Amino acid sequence: MTDTILQMLQWAIPSGGIGAAIAWIANRKVNAAKENKSIHDTYKLMYEDVSKELLITQKKVDDNTQRVEALNQENSKTRRALNRLSRAIEAIQLCPYRDNCPVNGELSLSLDSSDDTKEPAGAKKRQHRRQPDHDKAVDDARRESRHGTADTAP
Repeated sequence: MTDTILQMLQWAIPSGGIGAAIAWIANRKVNAAKENKSIHDTYKLMYEDVSKELLITQKKVDDNTQRVEALNQENSKTRRALNRLSRAIEAIQLCPYRDNCPVNGELSLSLDSSDDTKEPAGAKKRQHRRQPDHDKAVDDARRESRHGTADTAP
């Protein structure tokens, strides 16, 4: 029996059957490790790329957020100015001098750009009746403010 075992060993060793089996097992483990390492490296590169893209996107979002905040502040300022202007325009109706007010005339100009002459929108040309006492008082006040004294001549 030992003879047969020895013959088998002599037959297997010189031909490399056992060595090939041992090499195949070792190579299988090395190949599995290489494959796992390549998969791990692929995922690592993929995660790094995703991380870089997320950082770039976050910077863009931060920039856009700052721009939106600036625009919101500007919008708020514009809204406050518009509200103030609206209140001023509404207050014109309470002004005792609204018939002769140059601001009221400017606000009522038409926006028709084809006509070079600006006329009040929808308003007819009309003659304003002035009250003589009122006009004299206004004229006297203007003279007084210019010269420092009022003319008392009739």
